[in-house]
Amino acid sequence: MAKYLSNLKTVEIKHCDGIEEVISSRDKKSENEENTTFFPHLDTLELTDLPSLKHNINDESQSGQVIDDSWLFYQYPKKITIRSCDALSSLIPSYAVGQMKRLQELEVWDCRTMTEIFECESSTNNNFDEGSAHGVGATLTSPTPKTTIPTLVVVPQLFNLKVLSIIGCNHLSHVFSFSTLESLKQLKELRVTSCKAIHVIVKEENETSPKDVVFPRLERLVLYNLPNLKCFFLGVNDFKWPALDDVMIEDCPQLMMFTSGHSKTPKLKYISTGLGKHDLEESCGLNFHGTINEYDQTTFPETSSSSDPTISKGVLPCSFHNLIEIDIKDWFSRRTHAIPSHALLQLQKLEKIHLGIFYMGEEVFEVVALLEGINNSSGFNESQTPIVKVPNLRQVNLRRVNLLKYLWKSNQWMVLEFPNLTTVNIWGCEKLEHVFTCSMVGSLVQLQHLSISFCENIEVIVKEEDKKECDGKVNENIIMLPRLKSLTLNNLSSLKGFCLGKEAFSLSALDTLEIERCPAITCFTKGYLSTPELKVIDTRLGKYYAKPDLNSFIKNKQEEEYEF
Repeated sequence: MAKYLSNLKTVEIKHCDGIEEVISSRDKKSENEENTTFFPHLDTLELTDLPSLKHNINDESQSGQVIDDSWLFYQYPKKITIRSCDALSSLIPSYAVGQMKRLQELEVWDCRTMTEIFECESSTNNNFDEGSAHGVGATLTSPTPKTTIPTLVVVPQLFNLKVLSIIGCNHLSHVFSFSTLESLKQLKELRVTSCKAIHVIVKEENETSPKDVVFPRLERLVLYNLPNLKCFFLGVNDFKWPALDDVMIEDCPQLMMFTSGHSKTPKLKYISTGLGKHDLEESCGLNFHGTINEYDQTTFPETSSSSDPTISKGVLPCSFHNLIEIDIKDWFSRRTHAIPSHALLQLQKLEKIHLGIFYMGEEVFEVVALLEGINNSSGFNESQTPIVKVPNLRQVNLRRVNLLKYLWKSNQWMVLEFPNLTTVNIWGCEKLEHVFTCSMVGSLVQLQHLSISFCENIEVIVKEEDKKECDGKVNENIIMLPRLKSLTLNNLSSLKGFCLGKEAFSLSALDTLEIERCPAITCFTKGYLSTPELKVIDTRLGKYYAKPDLNSFIKNKQEEEYEF
């Protein structure tokens, strides 16, 4: 039947528990059929949840074997997706592995017993000719029953493969053999995720070439949740990655080096982890060696919530000292603190913070008493309150961080300052009680845009503190936010005011103010307030002139029973 389906372009077979083979050789009657070309136009093959599907090589007699015809499906597709086919020990059988003529995208999901993606050990084949060794120049035809199959080594030829994704295959020990690498000239993206047994991505072979390995077009590499991964390749070859500019490594606690030889990545500027992006020195790239410690750097393993400042050994590519962006907004991370307390003094390069719904902590910065370490490293004495600056932080975006209560818990042991912070956006943080404290708001001299929306428990934006907890000069002087131009307060059902303490505020650049759906607001501040550039307030019912001043405007509207 199969030979009559020459125009077949798409095959999808799903949830068929009894299927053992897709193409059967049972009705094969003529040896002339071995020259038939099957499925020359097949573009897409998807096999999902076929628990009985397997590749069969059945002994018929002592002198011969019969191979099934499943390999016929693998010759021509551009995209192959295999999901939950638990009887497959390998995906592409050895007698077909040299014939992947057009394959561009391969996805393998949750095949629990699969030990190899491509069979490439010494194997058996039929219709053998001298050109078929190592898959070079071989033309594989339909196997004939009871044909003796000589032994040879077959190497996958994947000259057009661009995307390879392997997820949840817990019996795989590796992805490629070394001899396969030569054909991966078009590979652009490689993803290996949640494979418990993988210890290397590329397996060494008995006979390996000493020449450099080049991935000329690989742009993206993702290694996630590989608990036994020790190295990408343990051999001595040097690797070159001229196009690689996106690397993500997370939950790989045994990863101690990337390659034994040099790994040159001229375009790679940072490594992404579950915490964010880490700046890399151009001279280092992926040439890291050393044990990854789960406290002092972030994060090839899943980071512990412990604050133990253990010093790790070796040269590591992903430490807090080169962290440039925190980005915890998806399922890759389960952290309780984005920044543990022992790392606060290392954040010299941090520029952006993005936290989303999957961040599970109550605070962003874990501020606890580490006076001995801070005093020794920063020259403070015990009579001073240490001031810790995060000098390059520019943006903070918090979206639907449901458990977040504080940016940090204020205390008398430490003051955090963000002298170059320009933008703060907070949306949907239902347990957040306030944004800033008086001890740090005066340091926000570059803050330009502040937006807080849909945070039902916020009562104030700036919280008043006890005098002993507050920097003394804050109470004596006017708190100035000299560059704050726009302020949005939207859907804050508990908001009573910007600040309810006695502090005086000068917002000399503020010219855009939006207050909508804040029914509990009674005033903007209780102390002195200066907003010389503010002319108009945007509310739910329209825009109003802010006369004679902001506090008076809010008071007058409240007397008119206007609800913000």
